[in-house]
Amino acid sequence: MTYDCTVCPGFCCSYDEILLTDVDVARLRAHLGLSEDALITRHTKYGMFRGKARHPLMLKHKPDPHFRTICTFFDLEKRCCTIYDARPDACRDYPHGDTCGYYQFLSFERRLQGDDDHVAVT
Repeated sequence: MTYDCTVCPGFCCSYDEILLTDVDVARLRAHLGLSEDALITRHTKYGMFRGKARHPLMLKHKPDPHFRTICTFFDLEKRCCTIYDARPDACRDYPHGDTCGYYQFLSFERRLQGDDDHVAVT
């Protein structure tokens, strides 16, 4: 089964750790017209290791009605990425193949529920 990200509510965008490389930071800075300091302050966080902030740099999250939290750049009304053309490599590379397990799960749940808009949050 192939997948269609345009009908997904953003399962992969709810990952707690959406890692950023230096190339991602440069791409996002250019796309958003921000300095590196402004981008890092507004839109990123550092991972935690034994209670202390450390690398890697990752995208911040915001509250989401379906998944508790979701990427700061995710549009909650349209359920899509607002920086798609400048998205990080982790997002560009996902799902690493021809199929997406989340899309298969979503399709199964929607068929089971008889609801093309159902969002399973289990």
